[in-house]
Amino acid sequence: MQLVLEVCSASGEPSARKTFDGVGGVIGRGTACDWVIPDTARLISSHHGLVSFRGGHYFLTDISSNGIGVSGSLERLRKGHARQISDADVYQLGALEIRARLIEHQRPPLGRSEVIPDDAFLGLDPIQALDREQRRGESSQELEALNTLTESTAQAFSPGTVDQDHLVVPQWAEPVSDVVPAQPVVAASAVPETFWAQFGEALGMEVGALDTSSREALAIKVAGLFRQAIEGLQQSLRTRDELSSEVHLGWTSPALTRQNPLVDCPDAQAALTALLGGGELGHLPPERAVAHACRDLQIHQLALVVGCRAVVRSALAAFAPDHLLLCFEREGKPSRLLTDGAHWRAYQRYYRRLTDEASLGDQLLRNDFCKAYEEQVRLVSSLHAAYPG
Repeated sequence: MQLVLEVCSASGEPSARKTFDGVGGVIGRGTACDWVIPDTARLISSHHGLVSFRGGHYFLTDISSNGIGVSGSLERLRKGHARQISDADVYQLGALEIRARLIEHQRPPLGRSEVIPDDAFLGLDPIQALDREQRRGESSQELEALNTLTESTAQAFSPGTVDQDHLVVPQWAEPVSDVVPAQPVVAASAVPETFWAQFGEALGMEVGALDTSSREALAIKVAGLFRQAIEGLQQSLRTRDELSSEVHLGWTSPALTRQNPLVDCPDAQAALTALLGGGELGHLPPERAVAHACRDLQIHQLALVVGCRAVVRSALAAFAPDHLLLCFEREGKPSRLLTDGAHWRAYQRYYRRLTDEASLGDQLLRNDFCKAYEEQVRLVSSLHAAYPG
């Protein structure tokens, strides 16, 4: 079954369309999409929707920032949730309306060999069948012998009928075909040993002792683990970005300043295609893209620990005895007149002032944490820049 997505054009001009035949793809404004939809108003995201095919059905997933609506209703697709595509559905992507059509594969016409011949039922005469059964029941061995002798003698002296000797039964003419005769099937050659040697060297393990089936199973398992690792790496990068946005960190990793498919691609399938395919202009090479993403996560984790330590130290310093006495003296009361009860009431006022103004939390999070985080990031990034690898 094919899925045809077509832009609804009110002007009557030929509209853009995209056909999916048993496969999915990405729809959006970006050049890496399977269906690139130009949009000068930039209402369509670079990766707006994801079409998937499974179980004989097509699904549409919203991966955009502006959302996808269903024309003729107030329904909007939930972001990240797949919705089954039905025939004649119309979806709203920015200012465009896209109609979906599902086309079933047409069955091939019946061949000449499958047509029932015209004379298929000419010999099925019920009267003749009854006569043959009656004669068979009334005959004896002696009569059958006489009939056989008579028929053989008549056939020996008979010159034959004209129909049998001279009438040529017409036959179907064989159509002229330009099809090249099929070449003999050549058995697939076994994978050369040099490939398995290079595969084992790249994997860092010896595969020479394994048989062919074990090697193939190992290669399939490695491919599955690689896909799982790419999915986890992409999710870790997204989590890092969400944490940075939550604490208002405006820092951008120097390792990811260039286009990295692990960051730009919407899902693992697109990232694998970009890493293992030809790659787009401006994208990092696959090895450097993975190395930079791992290095960026290491920098983030180290800076996160340093920032947390700075917050704890600042919190302890804010409630240190010497700092509290200094704050009490600034209120204008001599320390020699303060009793234990007065100290406690002064501490309560001090704590209430910190919590009411929310200055302590903002100072610890936005000042101390962010400052320590950014300093650690700059330090580690400068070390990587001086000693790349």
